[in-house]
Amino acid sequence: MECGRPIGKMSPMPPSPRDVELSPAARSARVALYLLLLAAAAAALLIPTENAPGAGLGRRAELLVAPVLLGAFAIGFTAYRFTLVRSGKYHAGKAFVQVGLLGLVLFLFVPGSVERWKASGATPPVDLTRQLRSADPEARAMAAELVRHRLPEDARRYVPRLVTLLSDPATEVRRQARASLAAMAREDVGGEGPDAADRWRTYWSARGVAFPP
Repeated sequence: MECGRPIGKMSPMPPSPRDVELSPAARSARVALYLLLLAAAAAALLIPTENAPGAGLGRRAELLVAPVLLGAFAIGFTAYRFTLVRSGKYHAGKAFVQVGLLGLVLFLFVPGSVERWKASGATPPVDLTRQLRSADPEARAMAAELVRHRLPEDARRYVPRLVTLLSDPATEVRRQARASLAAMAREDVGGEGPDAADRWRTYWSARGVAFPP
């Protein structure tokens, strides 16, 4: 031995959970945490998460079930690991890594759930379909301009009508329709010319937008 210290006097590593006898309270806490984690996973998989603006209280409460259960599991798991480390029944390094990974999961999962919950209570936006088909060119131009200020998932449903408006007899309507399509795509895919509408149809069809026959 380089240090002259016998092996028998080296500080022992904390035993793993399999090497120690947990108290009845610790075993009960472990079972409760497993059940809580299973419930959070089931809620995340089984409860629909699509945005539903203007949803009722029941639907809004459903959107909170998974993040609340996961948050409760994170708090309970952290306390459980901390208690075992304090009592010398679990390695501090392992506990730190596990709690860190759990924090990363919360960071990735919870913000999206909160955004969906906020969106579910929002008032549904005004439908612009009638304005886009109005006989008044000013109304059509204004509606075409408003489309690019909507959320992407709402604005996409107006794409077929905007493509049709590229051939509108009013110059301002054509200009606003093109500007909205370019803003949504973040580039002017169609450009100018008689084939502009066809280029836009090809672009949006490749991205899942259905055009009427």
